[in-house]
Amino acid sequence: MSLPGLPLDGIRVIDLGQVYAVPYCTLQLAAMGADVIKIEPPVTGEVLRRPEIPPGGAGYSFLMLNANKRSVTINLKDRRGYEILLKLLEDADVLVENYLDGVMESFGLGYDQIAARFPRLIYASGKGYGSNSRYAKLGSMDNTIQASSGSISITGFPDHPVKTPATFIDMGTGSHLVSGILAALIHRGRTGRGQHVEVAMLDVAIAALTSAVAPALQGMKFKRLGNRHWGACPTNLYPARDGEILIFCLTEAHWRTLAKLMGREELIADPRYRNHGARLKIADELDAMVSDWTIAQPRDAMVEGLIEAGIPCAPVRTVEEVIADPEIAQRRMLIDSEYPTRGPIRVAGTPIKMSDAPEDSRPMRRPPELGEHNAEVLASIGIGADELERLKRDGVI
Repeated sequence: MSLPGLPLDGIRVIDLGQVYAVPYCTLQLAAMGADVIKIEPPVTGEVLRRPEIPPGGAGYSFLMLNANKRSVTINLKDRRGYEILLKLLEDADVLVENYLDGVMESFGLGYDQIAARFPRLIYASGKGYGSNSRYAKLGSMDNTIQASSGSISITGFPDHPVKTPATFIDMGTGSHLVSGILAALIHRGRTGRGQHVEVAMLDVAIAALTSAVAPALQGMKFKRLGNRHWGACPTNLYPARDGEILIFCLTEAHWRTLAKLMGREELIADPRYRNHGARLKIADELDAMVSDWTIAQPRDAMVEGLIEAGIPCAPVRTVEEVIADPEIAQRRMLIDSEYPTRGPIRVAGTPIKMSDAPEDSRPMRRPPELGEHNAEVLASIGIGADELERLKRDGVI
């Protein structure tokens, strides 16, 4: 299973993750060459599989996040399942989990319960809130953390807040967990000792909210402005002939250049437009002026012209446009794969690029079917065909 030449070649990861954060973490570890064994409940698998959803009885989000992994089913509530997992941990380097606080302890698999037996094991936990938090037992998803962290309160328009459907906090948590695991592996290489690594989604959200926390620490109230910016004007989404464009005039030079492009040089010397603060007071008027200019032009041609003029901007693209962009394939952020019950699919790549391990030279293993690797993995710890059949019959695997 190891991939020679990759930085985590020979590292074995036991993945007890579910939904997005930890599966994304272990996806990145697998992309770096780790042998990731995904432990799932028998019959249903982890929650994101969603076997009841057609076609193919496998949720697409699960398929995107679980390529290059092996699936083993274990009922951790059964004593025999518990013993099987402990046996797998004997050769493991990392255990990663994101169960609700107290669940791993109920299995007898909390860090304090197994650390002495596996002193070299790196035990990584992705949590909604810190394990010592008064919110530790509160269930958490990306959108609930958006609410509790203050993110929703500053997102949207003046009359109502909104959440984002993008799971930035989940993915940020997974990425931070990767960093912690890699640091712990380096530390273990120096000391021979494993440790507990924990990343809480709320903590990740606080870091992501720096642009809102900084004003709050200065006693300023952050106001919802929709697609405007509190300190730069004009900045907004503007209509194009065939879509929308975001224009971000961060500096005074950007504003002066835009005024010239619009044929409104006289505004540059007008005191009503003298700086960002003054222009923010008449943002409605200015946005209408910019919109009158943008709406007559094709979106992509306007983007090219503004970029050439040095003004930050971007087309407002649909998700369908983005996944069809050849650069996404070139960067291997969506990679062709397949799944037995679905046929051709695309799975998520990793943003981490390494010159000594180019992604296009790495073998891609499709997402595993539920329990696909039971026989293969369990044989490595001495479980033969007869015992395997008994365990399956008894619902242990």
